[in-house]
Amino acid sequence: MPPDAQVSRYEINRNVRMVLTRHDVDMTRIDYSATGSTVYLYGDLVRPDKDYSVKEIELIVREIAALPHVRDIQFNFNNWLVMSSEGSWQITKTRKSAITRAPDQPGALGDSTVVIDKEEKIADVLDDLGLDSKKEEDDGPTHPK
Repeated sequence: MPPDAQVSRYEINRNVRMVLTRHDVDMTRIDYSATGSTVYLYGDLVRPDKDYSVKEIELIVREIAALPHVRDIQFNFNNWLVMSSEGSWQITKTRKSAITRAPDQPGALGDSTVVIDKEEKIADVLDDLGLDSKKEEDDGPTHPK
């Protein structure tokens, strides 16, 4: 195929997926899409066994940037900040991923199911949160004016 021929976004997406899979990215925690010649990546950039290093992420970014028909990459990761700066990449960790699995918790990594063991009155819950439920009952609900 000539380099200037129109390429399907599905072909670009397939190539991006191959790069991410080759680097053991947890595909359940990341989303990607190609529009025109721009690749968009968002979610959590994680792998099952350990955190990525800055050098490993830079390698992933360079491989995606080198794909045919990719001219730009936009990042919106929850746990990494990746920005292009004059031909190089600025990569910094922003925070730990919010969802993790306790060793004794069944289910897959990222399972966020909440089980409520007992029913409680709303007043008790508000009291536990430090909100004064009695005041609201006496004064009525407050509404912005």
